[in-house]
Parts: sequence; C-alpha cells; structure tokens
Amino acid sequence: MNRLSEYVTAGMLMLSIGTSSAAMAEPLRSPFAPLPSPTRPASRCPEAPEPMLNIEGVAYYTDPAYSRVDPARLEADRAVQARLDALANVVQAAVERARSGEQGAAACAVRLLDAWAQARAMLGAVNLQGSYHRVWALAGAALAFLQVREVPGHDPVAAGRVATWMRDLARAIRPYYDRASQAAISDLRNNHAAWAGLAVAAAGIASDDRSHFYWGVGKLRAQLSQVTPAGALPQELARGGLALRYHLFALEPIAALERLARVNDVALPGAEQAALQRLTRFAFSAARDPSAIASLAGTPQDDSWLQGRPLLSTAVGLEIRAQAEPQPDLNAALQASRPYRSRWLGGLVTGNWSTR
Repeated sequence: MNRLSEYVTAGMLMLSIGTSSAAMAEPLRSPFAPLPSPTRPASRCPEAPEPMLNIEGVAYYTDPAYSRVDPARLEADRAVQARLDALANVVQAAVERARSGEQGAAACAVRLLDAWAQARAMLGAVNLQGSYHRVWALAGAALAFLQVREVPGHDPVAAGRVATWMRDLARAIRPYYDRASQAAISDLRNNHAAWAGLAVAAAGIASDDRSHFYWGVGKLRAQLSQVTPAGALPQELARGGLALRYHLFALEPIAALERLARVNDVALPGAEQAALQRLTRFAFSAARDPSAIASLAGTPQDDSWLQGRPLLSTAVGLEIRAQAEPQPDLNAALQASRPYRSRWLGGLVTGNWSTR
C-alpha cells in the first residue's frame, strides 16, 4: 500500500468511527497521566544494551492448538527475548524514575531509546517468531516513549530519531497483518493481530503518523467484531487448555488500544463498546471460575506458565479495563496483585493510564 492509499484508508476509518476534523488537526495524544515536575536529584543514566538488528526467534509450541510447549525450544526463544527485554528494562526503569520526580530521568529514557534508533535496531532479518518479538518490543518501547517525550530537557533531535525509528518499525510490521487467512487459528486474527495493532498505533502516536494510528484502531475493531454473545474470542477458545490464559493475554492489547483510541477522540460504536464490556466480564468471570471457559474450549484449563502464581496476578488487561471503567468487584479482586507491570505495555500499568 502506498502512502496516498494509507492516508485515504485512515480517512475512511476516521469517518466510520466519527472522529472530528478538529481532532484530526491536533497532534496525537499520549494515553498516560503526565509526569510530575522533577524535584529529586539525578542519578546515573546506564549505557544502552547492545542494539539487536536481526531477530531469529524459536517457535516452541508443538501441537495444532498451540497449547503444548517444547521446553528446549522455549529456552532458546527466551534467550532471544532476553536481549529485547534488556532495552525495555533500562528504559522503563528510567521512566519510573521520572515518575518519581527524578531530574534527568526522562532524558535518560530518550537517550537509551535513541541508541537503538541510531542503530536501526530490529529492522534487519526477522523470522516469524522474531516478528512477534519485534511487535511486543515496539509496543513496550513506544508506550514508554509516550510517557516521557513531552518532558522538557531531552534532546529534540534524539526524540525525533526515536519517533522516526518507531514509525519505520511500524511500517515494517504492517504488511504481514494486512493479509487474509481462514485458518482455524490464525495470527492474522488472534491476539498477535491485536498486539500488532497496539504496537503500530503506539508508534503512530509517537511519530504523529495517523495512518499507523488508525491502522492500529482497525485491528482493535477487528478483535471486537469477533467477540461472541457470551463474551469469548473464538480464536483464543481454540487454544484448548490455554484458552483462559490467551483470553487474558489478548485483553491486554485490546484494552490498551481502547485507551489510545479514546484519548484521541475516537469513540467506538455502541456495539463495539458492548463487545468490549462482554469480553471484560467474560475474562474476569473465567479467571474466578474456569469451568465455563473449559466447557467452551472443550478441555480443562491447565496453565503451566503461571508456575504457582495466582491467575489474576497476570491479568494486566483487566487492570487497564478497571482504570477505564471502574467496577467494584473487579477492583477488589485485582487489589492484591497491584501494582501491575508489563514490559510490553510500557512498564508500570497501575495508576498510569488515562481515565478519560
């Protein structure tokens, strides 16, 4: 798709969801609460980890439902993920220091991201599993950047390079998800598509690229169009014993995308808002009592990823939804696991997302 076609498509989506022309004229906005004025002394900004140009991930599921893991392959893939996590860890730690009022911390976060922007990281050879890692890494990096980009004191040239790099990463991600697929389980329709939408939309806000932003919103709407009357996502029900895990996982980018949309005056149609509410309640109910989702998935739920942790401790999407639309029972259930954090959602989640 050429740039003219992208802008035409973005304009059509804007009209379909009722975004005003006045809103189109304004810069795209961050979904995060503003940082406080810095009052605490600065600390040393660490060196950026070595930029990763190529991403060769290792697929680790061994069955058609993508529910059984090969431990050796998982370990190999985690080694790839760890190199991307290294950037997220230092950047998001700097963002948290900025949120605590530390002087220079926001500029530190921008400087760390700029090291990877100058290296054109993640724009080399990328296999399929590596492309998933790239999506998650861009989502986390862009959402972290949106929390500090407007703080005075950082290098505007560096911030511009970061924005351009994120725009180019989004452009590299989009073509794969523009294809059609009728497979029973498809990464073009399941949680991977939602994560791609979030990464591209966040990069669109970071670079003020409306084509990317509205493409991401389109992936949100595509997810909500699949929600059943019961509130389930058929693609994630197909994950067998991991259906509950993947409903919670899919809700993370879906909930975050809704925040990005709303803060930029994109109001979802009533049917899609209702679908989001059904999905939220379904995921929350299933987390408290998995029997209903086990029945729909056709198998008991067995989440080995938890490794003894409470299920709701991983429910970051529910935390975003609880901030967006407060519900007493949901808020009470999540309280024991707060504060929630996620590398792929920009770091600290609890208390950070706009309630607008």
